[in-house]
Amino acid sequence: MSARGGPPVIGLTGPMCAGKNLAAEILAKRGYAVADADRIAHGALEDVRERVIAEFTPDAEAAGIRLVREDGTLDRRALGSLLFADPAKLARHEAIVYPRIDELLDGFITANADRGVVVNAPLLHKSAVLSRCHFVIFVDAPLLIRFFRALRRDKLPPRQILARFSAQRQLYAQYRKKNVDIDKVNNRGSSRALERRLESSLSRRGY
Repeated sequence: MSARGGPPVIGLTGPMCAGKNLAAEILAKRGYAVADADRIAHGALEDVRERVIAEFTPDAEAAGIRLVREDGTLDRRALGSLLFADPAKLARHEAIVYPRIDELLDGFITANADRGVVVNAPLLHKSAVLSRCHFVIFVDAPLLIRFFRALRRDKLPPRQILARFSAQRQLYAQYRKKNVDIDKVNNRGSSRALERRLESSLSRRGY
């Protein structure tokens, strides 16, 4: 994987059920180290769990929600039901968790600098790590295709799927606002077709 200026750090993002994880698998086969931001976020939340519990227990008690299970573990689903109902609470949570996520992602990037790194993160635009990315690949697909993929994958009611889609409708615009080097890659067909499009995106940049 020879390239101008050494191996890149590539941001990988896109809306729900567009194919980010498939793209990550394809790039991993090319030799890139892939950081799954969702998994890293789980670890980050565990690292700061005591701060999160202290911050949100009063809100949870007022809402009749129990954040801590009997075994002492944090109930992530209960926390999510509290946070996603209130943007202000979500912002407070992100202020606690995101710095730790960024620390873990920074460490991963540094440790794998010789291989090149892919940061697979649906909310990469909220992370300071975006500034370390040489460019961003935004995997997208037509809404109807994503809808049926979500039905098969997540088994959620259609109304919930459409609500999640609606919450992400300005996702691409968030990256355009930040003036990042971004390449939209469409995943409307086969995995081989997506692989060819990713190869084309990398080739244009000399990777």
